[in-house]
Amino acid sequence: MLGLDTALKQGIFATYVGLWTSSHLLVYSSRLRGAPSYNATSVVLLTETVKLGLATAMYVVYDGSFAEMLKVSRREVHVLVKYAIPAVLYALYNNLLFVNLAAFDPGTYNVLIQLKIALTGVLYQVLFSKRLNRNQWSAILLITLGCMCKESGKVTKFGFQANLSSWFLLLVQMLCSVLAGVYNEVLLKGSDSGKSGVTTNLQNVFMYLQSILVNGVVLAWKGELAAAASPDNLRAVASPRVLGIIGIMSTVGLVTGFFLKHLDSVRKAVASALEVVFTMLLGFLLFGAPLGLGGALSALLVSVGVALYSRPVPSRQPEEELKVV
Repeated sequence: MLGLDTALKQGIFATYVGLWTSSHLLVYSSRLRGAPSYNATSVVLLTETVKLGLATAMYVVYDGSFAEMLKVSRREVHVLVKYAIPAVLYALYNNLLFVNLAAFDPGTYNVLIQLKIALTGVLYQVLFSKRLNRNQWSAILLITLGCMCKESGKVTKFGFQANLSSWFLLLVQMLCSVLAGVYNEVLLKGSDSGKSGVTTNLQNVFMYLQSILVNGVVLAWKGELAAAASPDNLRAVASPRVLGIIGIMSTVGLVTGFFLKHLDSVRKAVASALEVVFTMLLGFLLFGAPLGLGGALSALLVSVGVALYSRPVPSRQPEEELKVV
């Protein structure tokens, strides 16, 4: 199913969906009444730092010594520089998240941001010169409709009230997410990944190092360095719930690298759609979040889309092909 023809691919896909779903539920619970408030940017920065430590440890355990990692990094510094592009894109995406949620109500935002699934399919076909078949396009459409259906009631209730500049910023955020994912896949599968010592773990090290630098600059530019280092914020960050968020987000960052290495951005979009459904269902079971007809319909649409994506397109019979002029 979904081209997951090996145990490794199946494990990566399931782990990716499970970790992201868990992170969504933890973030939701951390914002419930009574939970300590925290600086989100500082949490992102700490998460990237933990990711860097984990990626470095995995390189030392599986690929070579720390000294060898430094040697390869100096030799392949141009690869390190290339990761500045997705690092900037991801940093811009994370900051636009707060800007756009101030312009759109959460329901409208969640509906529109799911359009990046279809955008991923288009860019994947253009950049990788691989044509998606009609079943895959139909699956992407169903998955997109399913995600939008989940929040359709909120859209009709609040309406679209943002101005053109806000719509433009939302489009920029979607493009940042899609371009960063596809570009990262290009780096992980490109010619540089075949060089001696340039492993997936080292490429993850490059990515997280650049992300730390970019997010540090963003934190300073926003004037939040003092707030991030304040005792109140540090106490909030040290709470079990927020530490759990950092731990899960750090792990899923590593899994994302292996996901793009062994699978692709289109299947990543499918996995993201499944996260929406699982988060919705578990949110209902664990927190009593409302689950109506729209939620059930979205689960059905996404499930059909996932099944359709893995269904091969039947080839035409030779007799039929001869009739084509």
